[in-house]
Amino acid sequence: MKVKEHSHLRGQNGCLGFFYGLDALLSAYPEGGLPGEFFINGKTQSIWVWDATGRSWYDSNHAAPAPFFDVITDPATFSPGVESGVSACFIYIAGRAGSYQFPALKGSSTLTVTTTSAAVIALVWNGTSWRDYVTPLSLENVVPPNYMYRGAWSETLTYIYADGIVDVVYYQGRYYRVKQEGSITGEVPDQSSNWERLTRFYTVAGKLDMPQGEVLRLNQQQAIRVESGDSSWDLCDGIIKHMGTGTLLSQAGELRIPVEGGEVIIGPSCRGIKYMKGEDTSLVFDLDSTGNARILMIRREESGKIQMYVMPHALTLTRFDNYGNIIRFNSMTVDGINWQLKKWSDNLIEGDIYVDENNFLKQKGG
Repeated sequence: MKVKEHSHLRGQNGCLGFFYGLDALLSAYPEGGLPGEFFINGKTQSIWVWDATGRSWYDSNHAAPAPFFDVITDPATFSPGVESGVSACFIYIAGRAGSYQFPALKGSSTLTVTTTSAAVIALVWNGTSWRDYVTPLSLENVVPPNYMYRGAWSETLTYIYADGIVDVVYYQGRYYRVKQEGSITGEVPDQSSNWERLTRFYTVAGKLDMPQGEVLRLNQQQAIRVESGDSSWDLCDGIIKHMGTGTLLSQAGELRIPVEGGEVIIGPSCRGIKYMKGEDTSLVFDLDSTGNARILMIRREESGKIQMYVMPHALTLTRFDNYGNIIRFNSMTVDGINWQLKKWSDNLIEGDIYVDENNFLKQKGG
C-alpha cells in the first residue's frame, strides 16, 4: 500500500503527520515524542498521542470513520476533489479555541466548526455529505502562549488568558501570569490561585520588522527602554525620558531639562529657551511676535515683580505691582533714553539722584 506522508510540523502544532503503523512512525522518530505531540495512524485509522509520563505512544481510540486522505493547511481555500459514493477523511489542527469556517467544500454551504480549545478537527465525506468530529487537544507545551506584559498590577483592571494571549503583571517585586483561560479582576496575585508566579520574565528580540506604513503602538503601562552602561532612556506614554537626570521630551514636543529649583524648556511653543520655577517664568531667550531676538529676565518680590527686556534696538526696565499694574517704566533705545528718576518721597539712600517736591534735581547726601 502506497502511503502519502506529509511535511512534519514538529514544534509548530504538535502534529507529526500521517504514518501507516507505529513502526513507520518509530523509524522517523526513534527517540519518541514531545508533550502534546500526536500522529495519524493509517493502519488503525486513529490518532496516537505521546504519553510523556510512560514515554510511549498510545492509541486515542478516536477512529476516523473513513480513509484518511490529507492534512488541511488553510480552511478558507480547502476544496478537496471528493467523489460521490467514495468516502474520505481530512484532518485540520486548530491551534486555539474559536470558530473555523470551510467555505469551499463540495456539495455544502460554508461549514463552521467551533472548538472550546485547541483541537484536531476531522472532516468526513461519507460519499454524499460532510460531517465533522472534534477532539480537544492541549498544545501549551508545544506551542507556548504569547505573554502580554501589563505593567504593575491594578485592582481595577481585568487580566485575561484567551486566544493564546496571557497577561503578565508585576506585583511587589515579582512577576505573575494568569494561570488558566478566563479573566481576573481585583484578585491579588500572591493571594489568588488564579495567578501563577513566574521565576523570571523578560523578552528578547534580535530584530523587529514591520510592514511599510505600520506603527508600533504601546499603551501607557508599557515602555521601550534603551540602556548603555549606567545611562538609560524610556519611551512610554508618548514621552521619552532620561532615567538618570529626568530630562524628557514631552508629548507637546518640548525638551525639558531639570535644574536646581526649576527646569529649562526648549520647544516650539516658546519659540526659544526659557527657565521656569514652578509656574513662574524667570528667564527667556526667544523671538518676539515680529521675529526679533530678545532676552527677558523676571525677578519676583513681595510687592510685585521687576521685568527687564533686552532687544537689539532697546533695553526696558519695568516694575509691576501684585495686580500687574505698571509702577515704573524705563527704556533706553537707539534714539534716546526715557528714564524715570526717584522722587523725594521714595526710600532714598546716600548717593541717590532724585527730584524734590519743587521739581529740582538733587542728590541725597550722607
